Amino acid sequence: MDKENMGFEDIIRTLGIDNTTETVRENNVSNNTYKALVSYITSLPPKQFILLSSLIGILLIDSIDTKDQIILGKFINNVSQTILTAAAQEQINKKDK
Repeated sequence: MDKENMGFEDIIRTLGIDNTTETVRENNVSNNTYKALVSYITSLPPKQFILLSSLIGILLIDSIDTKDQIILGKFINNVSQTILTAAAQEQINKKDK
């Protein structure tokens, strides 16, 4: 499906909020792929980790104009802030237990 033409129901399915059997099956496959990718990335040594993130950034900016680079950068920054905030909250909750 073209992401530009996604409706609300498609977004719900993509986010895994829809619990139909087909959606659950699709989410399990994509969840396993996602977990494998995250596991690989987080297991990289620091220098390789930084190199990978730099290469991805460079590849992304080659094909988009300056305005879109700013928007994409802010979007990625917001995603990273959300992840960091959730991780910090989880650490605090673990300390309290």
